[in-house]
Amino acid sequence: MHKELNPELFGEKKISKSSGLETATSMGSTGTNYLNTDRQIFELKAQNQALADQMNKIVSTVNELIKSSNIKFDRNQQQMTRLEQSHNGLATEAGQKITQLSQRVNERKSLDLKVQEMVDRHNNIIKSFEVRMNHLQKLLSEKEAQMISCQTALNEAKMEIARMKRL
Repeated sequence: MHKELNPELFGEKKISKSSGLETATSMGSTGTNYLNTDRQIFELKAQNQALADQMNKIVSTVNELIKSSNIKFDRNQQQMTRLEQSHNGLATEAGQKITQLSQRVNERKSLDLKVQEMVDRHNNIIKSFEVRMNHLQKLLSEKEAQMISCQTALNEAKMEIARMKRL
């Protein structure tokens, strides 16, 4: 029993085996059909091989593109990570500097308040000193006036005593 390829597979018509005469006459044409079929099979195999080679080239090209894309994505991811780390570091540093500046400003304000309080106390002390000084000057003036009147009274008493001694 021999194997036969389906002739309808490649668009040929099936030859019927109804009579022995037809088979004898068609034997010569089936030999050429087999040759044509073999040639077509060989051409199809060559086309399939060419398509397979092209597919392999396309697959290798796609694989290379995927590899290069993955490498680029990895590099971009690394750069993004570095940028994020740098940004986070700068943000943290800026936050620390802002906190330090805020602390310095607050310290400066508290020192300014202390200085202002000291200046106010100094001014109050000076004003109270001026008031006391004015009061002392008044007292001194009064005492001078009393002393002058006492001196005058003493001089008068001395003159009176001296006049009484003469008498």
